[in-house]
Amino acid sequence: MNLNFVPPGPVANAFFLDRSPFAGLMGPMGSAKTSTCIMKLARIAAEMPVSRITGERLCKIGVVRNTFADLKRTTMKSIDQWFQSSGVWGGGGSSSEPPFFKVGFKLPDGTVARLWLDFVGLDTHNIEQLAKGWEISWYWMNEMDLMPMEVKDMLDGRVGRYPGAAHIEPERLKGFYGGFGDYNAPDIENWVYHLLEEVKPEGHKLFRQPSGLAPNAENVQNLPDGYYDRMMVGKPDWWIRRNILNQYGFSRDGKPVYPEYRDDFHCADKLDPVQGLVVKVDLDQGLRPAAIFRQTMPNGQIRILDELFCESGAVGLCEMMRQLIGSDRYAGIKVIGGRCDPAANARDANDAESWVDCVNRLMGWTGAQRVRVADTNDPGRRQGAVRHRLKTNVDDGRPGLLISSRCRMLRKGFNSHYRLKKQGGSGENFADTPEKIFPYADVHDALQYGALDDGGYEEVVGREQRKVRAMGNGIRKAKVEVRL
Repeated sequence: MNLNFVPPGPVANAFFLDRSPFAGLMGPMGSAKTSTCIMKLARIAAEMPVSRITGERLCKIGVVRNTFADLKRTTMKSIDQWFQSSGVWGGGGSSSEPPFFKVGFKLPDGTVARLWLDFVGLDTHNIEQLAKGWEISWYWMNEMDLMPMEVKDMLDGRVGRYPGAAHIEPERLKGFYGGFGDYNAPDIENWVYHLLEEVKPEGHKLFRQPSGLAPNAENVQNLPDGYYDRMMVGKPDWWIRRNILNQYGFSRDGKPVYPEYRDDFHCADKLDPVQGLVVKVDLDQGLRPAAIFRQTMPNGQIRILDELFCESGAVGLCEMMRQLIGSDRYAGIKVIGGRCDPAANARDANDAESWVDCVNRLMGWTGAQRVRVADTNDPGRRQGAVRHRLKTNVDDGRPGLLISSRCRMLRKGFNSHYRLKKQGGSGENFADTPEKIFPYADVHDALQYGALDDGGYEEVVGREQRKVRAMGNGIRKAKVEVRL
């Protein structure tokens, strides 16, 4: 039996050793997710408390996949390869009697671990019927993003029931039951994204492997030379993004405005404001306004700490901003106005004050603390300022623009929903301007106005001028060559 397993990289190793109530392993194709999960099954069995009846370590794990054909063709085949046919296969494969695999192995301490695996394909087995009487120690959801969320909910109620209190006292079972799953990066509407990236329940962990093209890609030592380069040939962008780059997928009804954004690089878990540094609030005005809280680090890195949006105009947004500024997270932090839509400065004969004047009054921002209008409302320049921040690194390669995971709508916008909508007809034709989907477009507009601050506008204009001069030099050079 081949149990001489070396995890394919640091992320896979951390997942392999983790015993959280639930853990997810997300990685590109070829990153050894399945092998890591199979060896985690064996490791879990080896760690189970010894039965006070048999003196052995008893473990029963439910293995679930969306179809029985995929389960038999890949998962069960891989298990047989790793255990080198040393176990016993059985079961009928019917809806009431799933196939099973049993194997025992002796451990260095002299005890014997006995692993029992039950296999369920959701298209041929009634998971609800099975779950009602299923008594398992752990479960593994193979390719979990392809299954309904309800499957996990049912499985969570069946773990910790095997081998039972007669074998192991309940107090000794703590940390010895739970579930895990593996998957390729899903689209951001998938329940797995919602669970592990947004809700993040207590005891749930996400282990995200690097891109297959990254210098620290995992398992490349076991892949053929040029594996990922070959896999990308002829594949559409959305497929490469999810299966090779390990980036969350976007809706194929449109394409993201910022392909430069990398979720695993530009997003950090719940950033908090740093004491001693000012936080600026950038705004998108209107009846459904939005705000982002921006802080610039000494090394030039821009951090987006929070986002706010509402459907009750300036009054509602200012109330939300005051509540956030008054929270414990912002205690001792100086918060002032940043930049906003130039249109916020306009008012007609019926308005006593402009939108931006209203915000400054409600927030008590005066003098240098006031919100100021951005230097331009040109979409190309606004987006260019953000794009420049995304492409700029600081220090030893850290991102020049870092988004807190608290900014859920901003992050979803980067990944998918702030997009150029696909036009009718055949081919890859997209609109010139982003689709106005609330609140994704609104928080992104606020981000763009802030990106024009602190030299952002000057940088965009300077790059435009340098590009024009370069084109002019090329044209003049071409004319000289023609005369010769």
